[in-house]
Amino acid sequence: MLRALIAKEWLTSLLELRFLVCAALCVLLGIISVVVLRADLEARRSDFGRNQSLYRDQAAEYGSYRDLQRRGVRVDRPPQSFQVLFYGVEKTLDHTAVVSEDYLPGFQGDLNANPAMLLFPVADMLFVVAVVLSLLAFFISYDTVAGERESGTLKLVMSYPVPRDLLILAKWLGGYFSLALPFLAALLIGALLISMSAEVPFTATDWEAFAVTGAVSLLLLAVMFSIGLLVSVRARSSSTAILGLVALWVLLALVVPNLGPYLAELAVPVPDVGAVEREIGLRTEAMAAEYRSQWRRGGRSFRNMTASQRTEFFRQRREQRDQLQKDLNEASAEIISDFENRLRRQTDMARVITRVSPVACFVYANTDIGATGVRHEERLIGALRQYQRQFARYVAEQTEATAGSGEEYDIDDLPDFRYRSDGMQERLDARFVDVLLLALFAVALFMAAFVSFLRSEVS
Repeated sequence: MLRALIAKEWLTSLLELRFLVCAALCVLLGIISVVVLRADLEARRSDFGRNQSLYRDQAAEYGSYRDLQRRGVRVDRPPQSFQVLFYGVEKTLDHTAVVSEDYLPGFQGDLNANPAMLLFPVADMLFVVAVVLSLLAFFISYDTVAGERESGTLKLVMSYPVPRDLLILAKWLGGYFSLALPFLAALLIGALLISMSAEVPFTATDWEAFAVTGAVSLLLLAVMFSIGLLVSVRARSSSTAILGLVALWVLLALVVPNLGPYLAELAVPVPDVGAVEREIGLRTEAMAAEYRSQWRRGGRSFRNMTASQRTEFFRQRREQRDQLQKDLNEASAEIISDFENRLRRQTDMARVITRVSPVACFVYANTDIGATGVRHEERLIGALRQYQRQFARYVAEQTEATAGSGEEYDIDDLPDFRYRSDGMQERLDARFVDVLLLALFAVALFMAAFVSFLRSEVS
């Protein structure tokens, strides 16, 4: 009996015009998004390779390590292959960073990029699932029970010996299968396009992320369909159900995800990068001024020193300079660490607020699993600051090695900026809470619809 009921609900959904139109739109958007973002990834990879060589040539023309230390070297944001599915933070125009010893490194705007791309949402799989399919879930489910109650079909069905628990289970399974079908079709076509493209170098980890993000997307669809079914059971008419679901969709998909970060910013304010750099400058300048004052006081008696005393004098000054550099690095690291901790608390606060929406949980989970989310951005900035320390150490060593030796300025051995995404297990561990919340949402909402249907009136 359950199989017949599921087949009936499934075929009913598949033969409706609203499903055919929305399913065709979903598949079409999925194909277009992969094709367009694949071309974008190809262009970014080409620019990245060309710019890395160009930036090194520019640094080679400085002529001295002092200029290299002051002007720094430019690096580009490494393009992420998974942007062909979930664009995430890769949408930003901030692609280039200047790494020097003086300033806090961060990616800046690309003057050659088209700013109009920021005006419209990117039609990636994130958009297809979180916007198109979540809305389609409500369109399919809003009259599942309310519509049949209005037309009298539900009363007719219940006049037969059909258990209520099997009927509501069949409605959920049949509707959910019809909802998952266009998504799986778009996902399989996307996988085919990616595997056929040499411009999208998917690794084994990327394919693992592909499978996991597909499963998480199905979880979100289960949550949204369960919400629609619950509202359909509780509503007295299909018109009331669809109006309530549209309001819920606006709240869950638009209001909560966008409001959360602003509330977190008010609760945990973070200073801008310019303020952090000014604080670093004030503290380090005071320490450097004290060092210069000690140097001048000691230098007054330099003319009266013997050769051995002068040797000892220079040794002490070298030790003082090394200690000063160490103190400067520690002071800068302390300020930067405080800034990063406050920024991390603000990000965590935004996640906590927005997690009341299953759409937000879905976005956090899939972008971080695909290494195009906030976690990826934090790791990328951390790698950039680690490269800054590596760059400063290289300049200091080369300056000391070439001082008085007559060697020419040469940066052939200047280390390159390297960034490696973390493994799949680390990504899953980081987003375990979001995936678990989606699973709990799906179970709890289905059980609420299940119990409500068992207790509801037929007419």
